[in-house]
Amino acid sequence: MNPEHAAGTSEPEHQGPRPVPYTYHDGREDYLHVGRQEGAAADQPEALIPASEGMSSPAAATALPPEATALPPETAALPPEATALPPAATPRSPEATPPAPAQRAQQATPKTTPMSEIVTRGLRTGAVMTAATMCTMMAASTLKRGSPWASMNAMATAVGIGGRRVSDRFDPVVTPTGIAVLAGGLLAWGIGYEKALDASGQRSGALTGALAALGGFLLDELVLPDRLMQNFRAKMGVVGTLSKYVALGVASAAAPR
Repeated sequence: MNPEHAAGTSEPEHQGPRPVPYTYHDGREDYLHVGRQEGAAADQPEALIPASEGMSSPAAATALPPEATALPPETAALPPEATALPPAATPRSPEATPPAPAQRAQQATPKTTPMSEIVTRGLRTGAVMTAATMCTMMAASTLKRGSPWASMNAMATAVGIGGRRVSDRFDPVVTPTGIAVLAGGLLAWGIGYEKALDASGQRSGALTGALAALGGFLLDELVLPDRLMQNFRAKMGVVGTLSKYVALGVASAAAPR
């Protein structure tokens, strides 16, 4: 070709990217197309690099390695000392909670029974004593003197009614007086008996019954007039007189609560 002709003839401007040799890291060779493409804003070289070599997927770019997301062992699990509550904050059971001063004072003070309840129980106990003792005395005087009223007449001599030697038969004044003296004395004895049980914290039993029988005997023998015990022995005999105190003790031990 004529050089002048070649110089005068303008080479058409190359449109599109130009192939450029490129060697991959694994030794493969290929051509990259570099140059301005149609529609590009600026005349900047652009390399068309395969997606598998030039960039990673968005998921791969944003995903963190397992080492970055895993918590260290010392922060993942706290030791028992860090989670246990201090002794002051640990809830206590009602049994372990010490009682308040008012509660301690109430517990230290012994429970007292109202006097009205003691009187009520004493009257019941006295009624049982009266029934048991009266039946025993009347049975003893019937065996000894042939009359159940002889023992009741003897009981009236405790208050000076009937004289030193009373009749064995029913007397409209002496006999009711003897019954009233016996019943009134044993009802009062029952109240005193229940009061003593409440003060000592005991319950009726064989021991308390024996003490009640002994107390009744000492009261008749040491406090009441001598004529009373003489009339008892005369109207009921020695065995019948002792049976009176035995009946008193049994009734006291079996008294209802």
